[in-house]
Amino acid sequence: MSLFKQDRFATEIPNYTSDQHMSVVLAIDTSGSVQPFIHIINQNLNRFRDIICEDKEAEENVDVCVISFDDEVHIVQDWRPIKDMRPSELRCGCLTDLNGAVITGIEKIRERTRYYHENEMMAEKKPYLIVMTDGADTVRGNVDEAAQLVNERIGEGKMKLFFLGVGDYDKATAAQLNRANGKFCFEMKDGDYDFHEFFDFAANSVKAASTSAPGATLHVPTAIGTADSSVAVTSLDSWLNN
Repeated sequence: MSLFKQDRFATEIPNYTSDQHMSVVLAIDTSGSVQPFIHIINQNLNRFRDIICEDKEAEENVDVCVISFDDEVHIVQDWRPIKDMRPSELRCGCLTDLNGAVITGIEKIRERTRYYHENEMMAEKKPYLIVMTDGADTVRGNVDEAAQLVNERIGEGKMKLFFLGVGDYDKATAAQLNRANGKFCFEMKDGDYDFHEFFDFAANSVKAASTSAPGATLHVPTAIGTADSSVAVTSLDSWLNN
């Protein structure tokens, strides 16, 4: 049984022109508690696309899939070149299927990797899974299955995770999902909902990774983690149940 629901933009067939690719899944919490700032999320998803498309090579290399999650996981936009990403118009539901969203994100990344291999694409860069949530899983009640999968993928070098916790997000849940990710996550400070620093950093990281030479060391300038930033880098060690 599929974990997700296909939405109206999911079935359009994009035109792929580049011979090297990097897949990016954006998994965005659209539970009821997100409603007060869903318009800010939409603005920043559009900004994410625009930043990557500032670089013509990245514009051709990056393929994006957008999923949202509330009571269900929704494929809002299925795989397409970042330049064809439609303006974001996410709307909110009720609960938070975080476990299902992460599993679906990994399934979509695997699906895209198979597509690249079957079509003999010349190169595949490490995929990114970008997750934004303000809570814990309220559908299943845990993220055990998702945590096992995401940490296996990170441990095997098959995926990079950017996890942003917002508001009263559950740090124990974040710790499970980030166990193999340096045991840290990004976190909005003091109830701040201006997400542009996080999405700018994520977009510039994708842009740099998608256009870099194999094995290159990447450095993306950012104020994140400093006293002047609205985004903290939070250690999750004390929240892990070892």
